[in-house]
Amino acid sequence: MKLTIALLVAAASLASGQTPISGAKFPGADNRARHVIGLDEKMKRNAMGSLTVHDGKLEFKSGNPGQEVISEVPISSVEDVFIGTESTQTRGKSARVAKTAAYAAPYGTGRSVSLLLRNKVDILTVSYHDSDGALHGAIFALPLGDAETVRTQLVQAGVHASPIEQ
Repeated sequence: MKLTIALLVAAASLASGQTPISGAKFPGADNRARHVIGLDEKMKRNAMGSLTVHDGKLEFKSGNPGQEVISEVPISSVEDVFIGTESTQTRGKSARVAKTAAYAAPYGTGRSVSLLLRNKVDILTVSYHDSDGALHGAIFALPLGDAETVRTQLVQAGVHASPIEQ
């Protein structure tokens, strides 16, 4: 039993210690993001990629170099920006291993391990108009603290942003 609990704790610590892939960055932030929903039909739900603000547009780029899928929202079409925080389950290979081990844990101890596999993320919601004037919303999950940086960049580019609720 002690060995089982030790394995569960080790797997959970590996899962929670994942670091995001780094690439080009916002000043003071990692620009990795997950597109939850809301961009054009070519961008898959829950796609991982990079979110940048440049050249008058908000750009989300997903996929491998040379095979990237790019969705852009012109800054001039953005209606409003909202940010919030959400608690989600840790993703990745080590998280799957820890979850599997939690199912096998004796005496219901696996439930406590699943609490270790949670992390907080920022949620960035951008409402915008498409070329036909229809209103859309795109939702992104970013590492904790990064949504404020993207929001600030969008405001500096001229976008209206709703006040942050505390």
